[in-house]
Amino acid sequence: MAAEIVTLGADAPTSADVVAIAEGAQVAIDTDAREAIAASRAVVDAAIAAGRAVYGLNTRLGAGRDDRVGDDELLDFQRLVIANHRGGIGEALGERQARALIAVRLIGFTRGGAGVRVELAQAYADLLNARIHPVIPARGSVGAADLTHLAEVAAVVTGGGRAFVDGVVVPGDEALASAALAPVVLAPHEGLAVLSSNAYSLGAGALVLSALAGRVGAWDSVVALALEALGAAGPAGNLGAFSAEIADARGGPGQRASAAVLRAALEGSALTASDRTVTVQDPIAFRTVPQLHGALREAVDRGLAEIDLELAARSDNPLVDAGTGRMISGGNFQAVPLALALENVRLALAHVASATERRISTLSGALTPARREGRTRVPGLLAYSAAAALAEVRQLAAPATLGVTTLSGVEDHASLAPLALQLLERSAVLVDELAAIEALHAVDLLLVTGVRPTGAGTGALFGRVDAAIASGIPASELVPVVVASLG
Repeated sequence: MAAEIVTLGADAPTSADVVAIAEGAQVAIDTDAREAIAASRAVVDAAIAAGRAVYGLNTRLGAGRDDRVGDDELLDFQRLVIANHRGGIGEALGERQARALIAVRLIGFTRGGAGVRVELAQAYADLLNARIHPVIPARGSVGAADLTHLAEVAAVVTGGGRAFVDGVVVPGDEALASAALAPVVLAPHEGLAVLSSNAYSLGAGALVLSALAGRVGAWDSVVALALEALGAAGPAGNLGAFSAEIADARGGPGQRASAAVLRAALEGSALTASDRTVTVQDPIAFRTVPQLHGALREAVDRGLAEIDLELAARSDNPLVDAGTGRMISGGNFQAVPLALALENVRLALAHVASATERRISTLSGALTPARREGRTRVPGLLAYSAAAALAEVRQLAAPATLGVTTLSGVEDHASLAPLALQLLERSAVLVDELAAIEALHAVDLLLVTGVRPTGAGTGALFGRVDAAIASGIPASELVPVVVASLG
């Protein structure tokens, strides 16, 4: 089968394009995009010829914004800019995140606001198509453009830095040579242009939000399994809370979607029998799952919409505006809307985690008699691990984006979007673990009661989790296996 190709052109790119490239799709730059890049570069060349002061073109950066760079220094200045911004620390980004970051910066070039040459844009596409990804330390950006991350990409493109080739770290020039690629010499203005993007926050953000968008349905199904388990052990499992009437009465799209998943998963289950004895209403952590998971769905959708807006934008500073022929200093790099969207998803995850831990506690309580008799297979203290995970999720939900400090006389505010993103990534891992612990308790309770789930969407999940329990591996290994089995 031919490799997928994402073509960058006049049409607005989306988070789905970034995810596809991160997962290995090849990249092509079409004629429209090349023309937009060339038109923006012509503006830069005209500014150089005119000799007027333009930030980062013939002036220094940050607090040195009014210090001119001489014409004879312009080429060396590009090298110094990249070297000075390689201040990141921490573990290197994985291949998917690195590819997503490169893809976002390349997309930015094609929108016509960066003022780079076509050959530089093509060098970024070549890096992606050769499956070379730079060693990019995870920490260093404060969210006023992901400067330290993007400096590492530029270092490799220009023949420096370090990069992974087939999983092995080699010097940047060797990485390029392995794919028959030549280093690029940055032209005036390109030293700043390659850095002027929130490419890490947008690229890695697209990955985590896209994953969450596909994950909420799996968590809905886990709740369905938990309801069947409690229904097998007693009168719990009133399905009225998940009815279309309740969802339509409020009308939220997220609530409707989660309620529909729950109804479909429980179709044909014992909970739907008209003659069963059932409580008039279950605890809030059970009966408001559509509202809780629905809020998360909607927060994720808002985050993805913000990413799509940013991908289609021209957020460079200075903005190279081909329409007016001007280079204009501005603040489109200020990623507060994105940062707030990421914070909102993290807060929604904390609410989901809180209810999940309460359902685990209820399931664990129902298992207590059998546990005393030695008839359970899931360790009782997994519920303690769930409580510990919830405590961490709650801490992670605290606002992160207000922690900025003044970095120089003029760089006195930043979004901290990368920190908001990294805390979100950790929160998502913990909520996945909580969902796995809920599934383990639900299956254990079903096994103790001798009942097998009959819901249309719970039987297969029960089988996968049951098989994981039967493998006899310790809880530390069991939970990741179940996480992978949730679908």
